[in-house]
Amino acid sequence: MKPGLIWYNGNIKKQAGGLALIFKQFNSTYQHAQRFRQIVNIFIKYGFGYIMEKIGIISIMQKGKISKNQFYKEKKLTIPQKIVLMLEELGPTFIKLGQILSTRPDLIPAEYIKELKKLQDNVPGFDYEKAKEQIEREFKCSIEDIFLEFKKQPVAAASIGQVHRAVLKTGQDVVVKVQRPGIDRLINMDLEILIHLARLLEKHIPESRIYDPVGVVEEFADAIRKELDFTREGWNIERFCRNFEGDETIYVPKVYWDATTQKVLTIEYIQGIKINQFDKISELGLNRKKIAENGARLIMKQIFIHGFFHGDPHPGNIFIRPDGKISFIDFGMMGRINEFTKHKMADLIIGVINRDSEKIIKTFLDIGLVSKDIELEKFQLDVEDMVEHYYGKTLKQIKISKLINELLAIAVKYKIKLPSNFTLLCKSILTIEGIGRDLDPDFNIIEVAKPFIKKLLQERYRPENLMKAMFKNLTELNQALLIIPKIFNEMFKKIKADSIKIDFEYKGLEKVVFELHRMINRLVFSIIVASVIIGSSLIIRATNPKLNLPIFGIVGFTVAVLLGMGLVISILRSGRM
Repeated sequence: MKPGLIWYNGNIKKQAGGLALIFKQFNSTYQHAQRFRQIVNIFIKYGFGYIMEKIGIISIMQKGKISKNQFYKEKKLTIPQKIVLMLEELGPTFIKLGQILSTRPDLIPAEYIKELKKLQDNVPGFDYEKAKEQIEREFKCSIEDIFLEFKKQPVAAASIGQVHRAVLKTGQDVVVKVQRPGIDRLINMDLEILIHLARLLEKHIPESRIYDPVGVVEEFADAIRKELDFTREGWNIERFCRNFEGDETIYVPKVYWDATTQKVLTIEYIQGIKINQFDKISELGLNRKKIAENGARLIMKQIFIHGFFHGDPHPGNIFIRPDGKISFIDFGMMGRINEFTKHKMADLIIGVINRDSEKIIKTFLDIGLVSKDIELEKFQLDVEDMVEHYYGKTLKQIKISKLINELLAIAVKYKIKLPSNFTLLCKSILTIEGIGRDLDPDFNIIEVAKPFIKKLLQERYRPENLMKAMFKNLTELNQALLIIPKIFNEMFKKIKADSIKIDFEYKGLEKVVFELHRMINRLVFSIIVASVIIGSSLIIRATNPKLNLPIFGIVGFTVAVLLGMGLVISILRSGRM
């Protein structure tokens, strides 16, 4: 046997593999601890050390490494501005978290949303050699075997990946999205730390529970892990394409699956200009008013017909082709809504059109998760007060973005938690309204939405659909009626066997319980004092007459007197005899 090698069951390789696995796990744990320390130190740097202190981890961190001058400079900023700077310094995972939170006005106050919207993936691109390695590792062949031409300089770079222009062997112009090497490991590490911090937050800061930090982080983790799989984006593009088949106002890029994997996405290059490049649109002789209407109509179609919509339709993700067709790019963040949510969104817009505060209130209460201690009357008054501001105004004068933001602010005030896809849907409508008004000052998104809402309502009240809904309700009722006898039978058996348990939750009795404990303690104390007195009396009575001083009896009496006086003083101080 060679020196330095360990023989284990006759298999050196097995032992070496085990040691390698242990080293790998140790290295992973070390990196995790280092990243955790880095995150906490950055929190402290931007003035959020008190949060770390409250959740009980500040004591293990060192503040000494933070520059005092830098910390003082950051203190001049507002809290939302500090948060944005902090998230940018924390890196890709936290930038993405901030971007997603900027779509949740039901959770985050307006002034924070305003700053979070400024978060951009302003990160430098990585070397071409690393991109080449990633591609060749994914396809297990040379990059020249896949692409006829591949531009070394990326056209765009973001946290998760970067985009290169390329030409396939077939001569097709494409864009290739390459995932940043190692980003999946960093994101998974950050997500574990975020979940841990969220749990500590809920445990040590009870008031944070109304925002469900753990639920928010878990939802975010699911979204970002899906975004790491580029094949999902490819499927989104193909579904989007099928939905708009035959629509001449839109052009959806093609996915080249032979050059696509989980970490590399290849799609058709879109020749066009961004939708906010107004001068270039005019130079091409395109009608800006028509583009605004078509863009809004495409969003409404996605929401009210497909239930599958682009979750981030900002100007950088919408292109206008020379033929006037609209083309969306970046399908990583897509929203999905069911029939219930479609109808509730329609009800909300109808409530806005008719200035019907009752309908608006009912819609919000139907769709949101309402706190059990909500002040319903105050909520209703706030909504009615908001709607009154719009009486006498024409639909053209109403900015739906302003109105929805006001409604979401009221939802935040009364702790009404809305589904994430509903708030993402609201964000898409608000974004497209802003783009539409920039293209055409007379643009009105409600007018564009009306035909879709009308069609949705017609579908809702069609006789066959009403019969279908009635049949579904009757089926559910029938199932419930079949279950009820079984439930009663089980309850009867438990009662008969004396095994039924009923849990009660009491509130406001803590003080009563405390006083009861004090009373019992005093009673026990009094019994002990009385016992000492009786014992001391017996000792004195039984003491040998030849002894002049019954010392034990006197000590007992003294202790009993002192204890008794202490008890009397305690009772007098409480003011209760």
